[in-house]
Amino acid sequence: MNNLDKDYWPSIFNLRLIGYILLILSFIDVVNIFIPFQFTNPVWEFQMIGALVEHAPLPLIGSIFVFFGEMNYRREVEIYLLNFISWAALLAGILFLLLLPLGIKNTSRIDNQNWVQIANHSSQQITQMQQIKKVLSKATTNQDINQIIKSLNPQENTPELKNPQDVKSQLLSQIGQLEKNTNNQTQLVKNNTHKQLIINSIKWNLGALICSFAFIWIWRVTKWAR
Repeated sequence: MNNLDKDYWPSIFNLRLIGYILLILSFIDVVNIFIPFQFTNPVWEFQMIGALVEHAPLPLIGSIFVFFGEMNYRREVEIYLLNFISWAALLAGILFLLLLPLGIKNTSRIDNQNWVQIANHSSQQITQMQQIKKVLSKATTNQDINQIIKSLNPQENTPELKNPQDVKSQLLSQIGQLEKNTNNQTQLVKNNTHKQLIINSIKWNLGALICSFAFIWIWRVTKWAR
């Protein structure tokens, strides 16, 4: 026997219908997040956790709508479906909980990878500057200096320098400044990259914990559906 007044049936039906639609859309989102699979790739795994957390409100809202009204105005077939959704909520809660150690581990792995990539890129730039600096330092005659300047701009028709020694001194000074700027820029990029990674890690790992609690709570309060 239904306990709610039949006047509420259209509203209840609409809420539940929207709930089922949201759950279907959520399932499509989850499939899209996992394809293509790139497990063991820390960047993909980290972004996967973030995507799951950011898409979690959709199935949470959908579940609330679907379970609205409890057993009132339900067909027998729908009871089995609600039973499945209730257990699925528990599974989702457990999976979000298991994502926490993965998220923390991948934060460390990605941080190390970022540092190596940034350091390698900076090292390549500085090595090129040092090679040019070394060649310039060995050039003593005006002819040698002019030849080096032309080799640095092979696509341009560089005229003979009037004061090669002065140009050499200026280039050495500029290269030294570029090395210093490169080191400073590298450190700045490292700090900014590390900071953004930590912000995302805290946001997504904390979000995974909250999602775990929310889904398990839905499972717990829908005992009537099991």
